[in-house]
Amino acid sequence: MSWCIAADSSCNLRSFVPTAPETSFRLAPLKVHVGDREFVDDAQLDVAELTKAIAAEDTATSSSCPSIGEWAEIFRSADNIIAITISARLSGSYEAAQMARTMIMDEYVREHAGSIAGKNIYILNSRAAGGKLEVLVRLLDDYLQQPREFEDAVAFIDHAEESSQVLYSLSRYENLVKSGRMPRGVGSIASKLNIRILGTASSEGTIKLIGSTRGEKKTIKKIVDTMASNGFSGGSVSIDHRDNVDGALGIKEAILQRWPMATVHIESCGGLCSYYAEESGLLIGYEWA
Repeated sequence: MSWCIAADSSCNLRSFVPTAPETSFRLAPLKVHVGDREFVDDAQLDVAELTKAIAAEDTATSSSCPSIGEWAEIFRSADNIIAITISARLSGSYEAAQMARTMIMDEYVREHAGSIAGKNIYILNSRAAGGKLEVLVRLLDDYLQQPREFEDAVAFIDHAEESSQVLYSLSRYENLVKSGRMPRGVGSIASKLNIRILGTASSEGTIKLIGSTRGEKKTIKKIVDTMASNGFSGGSVSIDHRDNVDGALGIKEAILQRWPMATVHIESCGGLCSYYAEESGLLIGYEWA
């Protein structure tokens, strides 16, 4: 049977090709609205153009989730589908995917004499964004290297989600504040003091602040120490950056110095994560293994 690992575009993998047999990878694009323009967050998006448009726009900007139809198209593409979404507390992507699942399963039953045998769709709320989704996608691809029952794959990815986390290291907060995802007072104070804020995902999937740092060395140390306190001991890591390759490489080097057996990937932020991470933002997803 064929498999599809799917995610919305809060996952910053754009050229990922699964190595598991009979397995595809598909992205459902979120959108960023700037004035009267809509930027679709897919592999063709020019993130630099999006960034310029946001900087030049005086009116409010916003984002929106993939449509039910976009999710439905993905769900028709394979026999077994596991879809991973941005936190349901941050976007309507999870709800849209669930509605698409209902639509496609009903469609399948009508076309197969009332039987659902042979079609399986599972939607996972990542309770995060960015690097955590990339870690989950890669872990699932590794798991599917061997023949698996759908129920076992669901149990695996549920456990992986519960055993992984994301950190956000940000120096700009305007879009988070405007969207209500960060308290206005916190963003204002942090901007005035020119400090980076380190945050994580709460158990509910909202953004939870950990603390603040000044300077690259202190920021990297705080990130690595936080990973260790969460139980990280050398598993999979995905670092996303918004025009901050040096920062991402610094974190990677510090992780490998402390945990030489870790596997660390670096990705550029796509449109949605660039919009919220803003200038020099970093998102670090990791499992504890």
